[in-house]
Amino acid sequence: MTPLLCALLLAASPPEPPTARPAPAAGIRPPAPAPARRPAPRPRPLSEVLLGALQAVHLEELHDAGPVEGRCPGDPTCPFPLPRVSAAPQLDLAVILLDAQGRAVEAANVQLDPAEPRGRLVSLDRNMAARDVRFRRWSADRRDGGPVGPFTDADDLAPSRRHGPDFMAPYPASLFKLLVAFHVERRAALGLLELDRPVGDVPGLPPPGEPMVPAEIRPLREWMERMVTESDNRATKAVLRHLHARGELEVLNRDFAALGLDTLRIDGTSPADGGRWAPGEIHATAMDVARLLWLVAGGPGTLWRSPIGAPVTRAVLPEPARARLQMLLADQGVHEALSAGSRCGNGPAGIPAQVPLRFVDLDTGFEVAGDRAWRRDVRPCNAAAQVRFLHKTGLTWNYASDAGLVEALPGQAPRRYVVALLTAAGTRFVDPEDAGAAHHPCDAQLVCVSRKLSQLGAVIDAEAVLRGASWRSGR
Repeated sequence: MTPLLCALLLAASPPEPPTARPAPAAGIRPPAPAPARRPAPRPRPLSEVLLGALQAVHLEELHDAGPVEGRCPGDPTCPFPLPRVSAAPQLDLAVILLDAQGRAVEAANVQLDPAEPRGRLVSLDRNMAARDVRFRRWSADRRDGGPVGPFTDADDLAPSRRHGPDFMAPYPASLFKLLVAFHVERRAALGLLELDRPVGDVPGLPPPGEPMVPAEIRPLREWMERMVTESDNRATKAVLRHLHARGELEVLNRDFAALGLDTLRIDGTSPADGGRWAPGEIHATAMDVARLLWLVAGGPGTLWRSPIGAPVTRAVLPEPARARLQMLLADQGVHEALSAGSRCGNGPAGIPAQVPLRFVDLDTGFEVAGDRAWRRDVRPCNAAAQVRFLHKTGLTWNYASDAGLVEALPGQAPRRYVVALLTAAGTRFVDPEDAGAAHHPCDAQLVCVSRKLSQLGAVIDAEAVLRGASWRSGR
């Protein structure tokens, strides 16, 4: 008899009659059935959590020191106290939660702008690219209510994404150095750039009355290290000048577009000295930065598919390049946005990350990274750290950004995720408690970006811990 016939006969056999239960003895109550176990509640969608966190930090409460850098407060013509913002600054936030192997478990993207003061949820396609939002090039005039007309097709940041509400993507500030570092490390691993090649910069213009800063020659890898870990602008110019001389900026933009990361672009920089980093010409959006960092983290199989349907895998970033880039990002010395260890004790701790010890004075605990010195003892925050944050920040008078890979330290609650935050909430925007101060908090307290960003970082990290615990318990 064949297995198929046996299966058919068994299926056709009549069911056995139910076995009768004996009646309970007189005077004995049968045991009550056990109550049904309620299934454990599932966490809310990550997108709703991020939107709620964004609403809870109340960016509309910020106060504005004005578009002229450093003038207010202090100038006799400045309003006192500083006025509250007329609308919450633009913000783009993306998070990808990863499992231990680097697979994406959940992802979300939320945005905030004057048209959506309570924020909006951004839908993601099967490749985790933001969709149903029309990304527009940044314009400071448009942000500050200048004489500009309506958007046109020329304002599109990514012509392939022309559906949904307009969103003017904030300038990434020094976060764009992550794009440069990714490209250099990848091309070096492919043998197309030499990290040990001597690279010269151009003489720098000194402050009035001081001598000319002479040109320097350093290996490309040394300029790269300074560019990422200290956010050194002179090093960045040297790297960009070197890339321009080899036509690599065109390759960078082409390669990102080929990966489906077409909102990541570096345009308009100077071939002569590597300078001229202009808002509206250097671009990034949170979800594309988050996917780039997912490549840096690595993961098995196909992460997403390119515009032509080709699989995008960890092989895009060869292993030597991944190790070097992770090392550079882990050594980034600035922790004052999503993480706040650099200003330890002044405001929320944010993502509880370690400040790299290479920048910490052993006697005072003060951190100095390049030309930044915070004058705060970071050792208590390092002792309480739970994660390492492999990231890159960006901060100017008008813009603030932070993006990286978060990994739990040994013995701490497991979590692993990438986060990308880009905002038009730079140093000019101060917290309500500082609005009536005689001096800007960046000068008085070395608080150069709103504490609300680290408050947001703390919520994101706590949610990653909570969801990690849910996955491990099988909810």
